[in-house]
Amino acid sequence: MKLLKKLLTIKIVCILIGVVGFFVIVISLIAAIFGVNIGYESANNLAGDYRGMSAVVNNQIYAQRYRLLLDELMVANGYVSLERLVFYLQRTNNVLDVTTLSDETWKEAYLANLNVQSRQMKPIKTVCKELKENEDLPEYTIESGTNENGVEIEALNLCYVLDKDVATSDDYTEDYPYLPFSFPFDLEQDFTTTSFVFENREVNLDLTEEEQASANFHSGWDFAVPIGTEFYSVCNGTIDEVIMTQNNDLSYNESKNATGNYISVKCDNGLIVTYRHIKYMSMPYGIREGTRVERNDLLGLTSTTGRSTGPHLHIDVVNDKGIYMDFMEYVQFGFEKYQGNITEGGIYGRKIS
Repeated sequence: MKLLKKLLTIKIVCILIGVVGFFVIVISLIAAIFGVNIGYESANNLAGDYRGMSAVVNNQIYAQRYRLLLDELMVANGYVSLERLVFYLQRTNNVLDVTTLSDETWKEAYLANLNVQSRQMKPIKTVCKELKENEDLPEYTIESGTNENGVEIEALNLCYVLDKDVATSDDYTEDYPYLPFSFPFDLEQDFTTTSFVFENREVNLDLTEEEQASANFHSGWDFAVPIGTEFYSVCNGTIDEVIMTQNNDLSYNESKNATGNYISVKCDNGLIVTYRHIKYMSMPYGIREGTRVERNDLLGLTSTTGRSTGPHLHIDVVNDKGIYMDFMEYVQFGFEKYQGNITEGGIYGRKIS
């Protein structure tokens, strides 16, 4: 009898192992077909704590040229972070102050960091391997220091982290991450990038010294568009907050309204995206706190409310720790033309719950 029980137990365990193994194989096949790396979401969240917060020291010296490059290349080709771009320019030219390099060199470096077909930034391991195999590159000898104007510049080496060679370390992958966000505008909409995430700015809003310092460190992205431009949810999620305090389209220097109007969406992946400086009560009927929205659903219209110097949309994202991240690191360009909750006739066709 005991032997029978043991055999029965072993049989049950084998069946369970077989069932689990079957599902693992199925999931792996699905992942392979759709290009999803198993467990990547968790790994990406951990990596994002560093990647999405990275800022370049004294980035104001790169700001104007970087913004122009984004406006020229980002929608058609994909996003490359300033940190990656500065690192690549320093490494391939062995130059500390990359502002001395030509516009064409910047453009070539930007495109070299992209998989243009997928409109996505190459994994850092892929780039490090390419650099390592390129025998034509100058020796990398630069160190952090100051430029001729006395501005401190950091020498970046993203290919060596905590004494690990990224090109050969198993801690890094060449898999492309799933990018969960779309862009907040129809990609046919003209816009200008006026501020990027973590940019050091000088914005004159006639504030106290402490308030001005807070305003000068930029927590998100600013895209200049005309008042009344439609903006859309970049993710699937739930409306987390709707704040409407300004019923006119005036900049801060005229209104002195520091809060303005904004909408926050808690995305299904846990990130919270906030759209600021929007037009008063411009949301489609039914958009309120607790409303379920889908990616590409119309959320409202742009304006210049709150601490704003002109018409634009500010968009920022925070993680579950309340830390600001780089929104553009999560955006996948190339989604189909916006459909969402608006029809060709301008009527909000999808029922909002």
